[in-house]
Amino acid sequence: MTTDNTAQAQPAARNPGVEKRFAAAQVAAPLLVAAGMPFLDPQAATTVSTFLAAPVLVAGANVAGLLSDGVLDAVPGGDILRAHRVPFVASAVATATAAATATLNGTVGIDALVAGWMTMPSLPGFVSVAWWSTVGFVGWALRPVLGSSRRRKAPPAPPAQDPEPARDARVEKILGLWDVHISGEYGAHTGQHLTLHGVSETDWDGLIQAAPGRPVTVTAETVSGVYRIPADWITIADGPHASSKRVLVRLTAPTQDESRFGELETRWLKRVARSGGCMPGTHLEGLTPDPATGGVAAWIVADEDTDALSMPEPFRIAGALRKTTLLVSVEPTDDPRRAILRVMDRSPLEDGRPLPGPKALMANDNGFVTLGTGVSGKPSRVQLFDPKGGARHVLVAGVTGSGKGGVLQLIALSYHVNSVAIIYADPKGSSNPDVEDMSSFSGCGLDEAMGALRLAYALLQHRIAESQTLRAKNFKASAERPYVAMIVDEFAQLLGEKSPYRAEAAMIVAALAEQGRSLGICLVLCGQILNLDKMGGDTSVRDNVFYGGALILLRSDSAQTHRVDLPDSFDGIDPSKIPAFWKNNNESLIYDPNVPEDDPRRTFGVGYVVGPDDRAEMMRAWIQESAAGLWDPEAVVIPRDFPHWDERDLIAATPIGGDADPGPDLDDWTPAETTRTRPIRELTAEEKILRILDDRRDPIGADVGYIHIDDITSMTAVAPKTVANKLTDLVKAGKVVRNPDRAGEYGLPLYKDGDQDTLPELDGSP
Repeated sequence: MTTDNTAQAQPAARNPGVEKRFAAAQVAAPLLVAAGMPFLDPQAATTVSTFLAAPVLVAGANVAGLLSDGVLDAVPGGDILRAHRVPFVASAVATATAAATATLNGTVGIDALVAGWMTMPSLPGFVSVAWWSTVGFVGWALRPVLGSSRRRKAPPAPPAQDPEPARDARVEKILGLWDVHISGEYGAHTGQHLTLHGVSETDWDGLIQAAPGRPVTVTAETVSGVYRIPADWITIADGPHASSKRVLVRLTAPTQDESRFGELETRWLKRVARSGGCMPGTHLEGLTPDPATGGVAAWIVADEDTDALSMPEPFRIAGALRKTTLLVSVEPTDDPRRAILRVMDRSPLEDGRPLPGPKALMANDNGFVTLGTGVSGKPSRVQLFDPKGGARHVLVAGVTGSGKGGVLQLIALSYHVNSVAIIYADPKGSSNPDVEDMSSFSGCGLDEAMGALRLAYALLQHRIAESQTLRAKNFKASAERPYVAMIVDEFAQLLGEKSPYRAEAAMIVAALAEQGRSLGICLVLCGQILNLDKMGGDTSVRDNVFYGGALILLRSDSAQTHRVDLPDSFDGIDPSKIPAFWKNNNESLIYDPNVPEDDPRRTFGVGYVVGPDDRAEMMRAWIQESAAGLWDPEAVVIPRDFPHWDERDLIAATPIGGDADPGPDLDDWTPAETTRTRPIRELTAEEKILRILDDRRDPIGADVGYIHIDDITSMTAVAPKTVANKLTDLVKAGKVVRNPDRAGEYGLPLYKDGDQDTLPELDGSP
């Protein structure tokens, strides 16, 4: 590259002879005009006075700084005018004063101006003294120029330097066009100068600088118009300070990849990273072709003044980049300032991939199973069990047609090939026949599905008692004591508000969610809606399955993500934006019967899953219509460690709980009923508050035991806002009273005759 320092040329030295003559003229002009003007007729005197107004105007503009350096450099003798600013204006004023006096008052006026100092003190005397002082000042100021008749010696020549190489003609052309059309007096962006850093056959780059404190407003379109180069070949980026920008201009057409990268960077800065965009304060780095998608992959990086990336919903980024949601993927990373962006022309998930065979579902040493392929080309894996930590729970959610039945079939087949015993509950009765066939016990239909849950609960109670006896800390699977997977299909049928088994099913599912992992029992829930009410209303299901298990989100309804808070790894992801079909953007407004119908293909199996790197990625599950022929009927695993497996039908038919129907006679079933009691339920926030206030209540009922809200918050370990809201509700309901004398204190009202304490029992049972 050719480097250009853009140094300024030194001004030429003033001509001594010309400067001396000009100085003499400044001194003599007032005297000559005063001496000659009285002899002119009135018309000639007026003409001369008018002519002498021009030097006064020039001298005034010069001394006031109205004549720029550019103008003075362009005017012959401008260097002398610059050096003689003050004496020149003084001489011009004295000359004009003499001319005006002679024109208006003739010889009498000139006599008063020249000799009036002899009449001091008087007004003509003061004017005369001022005029002579001005004339004397001009001579005194110009004495260095007029002081010697000898030619002044030229200043010593500077030491010899290496001659500067002649600037390249390309540099001269670039800077010349910039000065004339952009930064010059009549340019599009006056005062925004260019310093070239390098010029080559293929490009040139430099730094644009505006006046201090002002931003650079030059755009790629402006540069394109000046140099007759497509705007896509021009890149303008931030410079080293706020009043600068870097510019890179290509002189040849970029390659296909470079064009794609430049277009993506331009769109990102213009539409995504702008103020008010979906990811302001960000930029792209490391753009590279993505062989897995046929598109472009890049790092999204926060700017220096941005602390962390904010992850918007993908449809907003897709809209800003003029793509569909299926053609844009954003993956968060462990670094809060970086994320991975993939922009595709066609999604690699569109065609789908068939299941290579049951061996593809074999778990690795850490219990991870590959269920499909991610958009990045990486295997999409979930952990079904952890050899060191026990079982892992799984939740599969998606609307009808999203492919959740196929994903559930792959999970069940994975359990089968990895020697896991399967207990299957299907309230609908016909959701997945292949899963039913490969299960050691299946309950199809609402009553039968409830029976499958009861059997899993009985197995859980057996393993709890066994672990206490054996003092076993961690579960270790074996052929006699295998992992057990409790699969609940369409879980809302059992756990929803309208289910006749809601209370019993919710208690069992909560127990499996809380205690199953350490005892080798996997809980798999499959349904349409991620609503806590559809899961029995128990937060333990949310905490242990959502946040402690594997979550597979397929296409959902528009409100699904707002019903349960998803883990942080799903930040910015909205499964409801996954379309039902693969679509193109060539849809016509007018129907044409001559155009053949192009039936779209469904996006079943497309969703999001968190892999072993805790990074949510769009994926598509293996396509497998039926598992028939892929599983071995002789390899169906049963939990042989459960001694009452032969009584499984009797156990399944026996409701759990004191108020439930006693069901069939269990004389032949040996485990005591006490081993199948309800687990201790955590008190709600309201119950905790009432319990604290009840402990402070006066036993004899004479006084109200008030407690301050801060102490209630500390003792209940409930969020302050929740405590405040609950206390307000309890006061309105009459269950709690405020202290009228001290703000912020609450207590239980005094007993009345016939009142009974209705607070919940400590064990949480209803």
